[in-house]
Order: sequence, then C-alpha cells, then structure tokens
Amino acid sequence: MQFSLEDRVAVVTGASGDIGFAMAEALAGAGASIVLASRDIKRLENARQRMSADAARVWARTVDVTDAVQVQSLMQETVGRFGRLDILVHAAGTQLRKPAIQVTPEEWNRVLAVNLSGTFYCCQAAARCMIQQRSGRIIMVSSLTAEIGIPNIAPYVASKGAIRSLTKALAVEWAPYGIAVNSIGPGRFRTSMTEDVFSNESVRESFLKLIPMARAGLPSDLAGITVLLASDASGYITGQSIYVDGGWLAAGGSPLG
Repeated sequence: MQFSLEDRVAVVTGASGDIGFAMAEALAGAGASIVLASRDIKRLENARQRMSADAARVWARTVDVTDAVQVQSLMQETVGRFGRLDILVHAAGTQLRKPAIQVTPEEWNRVLAVNLSGTFYCCQAAARCMIQQRSGRIIMVSSLTAEIGIPNIAPYVASKGAIRSLTKALAVEWAPYGIAVNSIGPGRFRTSMTEDVFSNESVRESFLKLIPMARAGLPSDLAGITVLLASDASGYITGQSIYVDGGWLAAGGSPLG
C-alpha cells in the first residue's frame, strides 16, 4: 500500500510527449487522478483519449510553462477541480541540436525559458498549494547530460544541469513543509524528440556501445521510479537526481566490448 496513489492528484506537464505521457500513465495506474498539461491542444486531447484510467479521473488543460501566470492558474484550477494537489511531474521540455558556436541568443533564451524557467514556475506554483497542505511530491525531468557533456546540445545540457542544482535547493527549502523534491534523469531514450538521432545508424551504434544494458531506454522504463518518488514509499528521499540510463554513468562512458 505504500505505493498506492489512491486519492492523490497529480499534474503532469509535457503530458502530450512520450515521456510525460508514460509518467502520467504510471501515476494513473497507481490510482492517482491526473491533470494532463501541454501547449499542444491537439496532441493533448489525443493523450487524454489514450489514457487507460477512468475518464472522470483525467483532465486535460493547455498551458505554456514559460508563462508564470498560466502556470499558477493551472495549479489553482487543479485544486478547484479535485480539491487538492499532491504530485507535480514536470516533463515539459524542448531541444536544440546545433553547434554551440552557432546558437543565437534567441535560441539560447528559448531553450532556457522552457527547460529551466518553466521548471521553476511549475515547481513554485505547485509548492504554493502543497505548503498549505504540508505535503507533496515534486518530480522534475532532468537528463543524463546533467552529469556528462554531449556536443551540439549546449543550451539543453546547461538547462538540465541547472535542474539538478534546482532540485537540491528546493528540496532543502521545502522539506519543512513535507514536500519532497527529486529529479529523474533519463539516459538515451527513444522518443519522437530523439528519433532524428536514432535514425542515424552510425550514431545509434556509437552510443549503444556505451550502455551496459545494450539498449536504449523506452518511456515505459520510467514508470517504476515515477510511482516510487510520487508515493509514500519514498517519504525520506529528497534532493536526489536518479538516473535511468541502463548503466551508462556506472560504466564511466567507456565503450563496452
């Protein structure tokens, strides 16, 4: 029963994406009511229809995470609809593949606005609700790139490294209110956002050699850790960045075999 999320309410941003949707499905499967949030109304509605949970426990709501006012409204409306807010999974994010020397100020600012500022706005707005309850779980989606450097995605790497530090800062600040703050860092995961990388055979083979489990991650690989961090079973875990990477970090980035 420690892993049960019955009577809990979760907001999942980036829920129309592969990773966000998989995390939302995992929470719903453990019994939580789910608010699916994303900018893309068409994909968001598709995600709502794909959810296996009872429709009464699922609500879809558009939000631009770079707009703090919209984010605050999302959290307040969640409480108004379901009576509480117990869990935030912040999976909204964007990517830019380009040599660092070619990144424009506009491109840099856009990635940081979505990946870092959006993360802070969502955590801040959720915490305002959770502090009143004196309980809550916040789960950010970081990346393996918070620990290792990968070329041609410098703004993304910078934003994910900052999320790792933000996780620690908010965990310490909000622990007295019963709020646990952690982040999950996927390694090489095959999603629609990374399909351009996986479609290149030579690139794909080069990074598969670095993964002891010899395969890429799938969104469903995040289900267990998501439920753990959202549940009472992780009550004494906070400020941690947990990497789901098939052993990449443990291997030290050295080619295997």
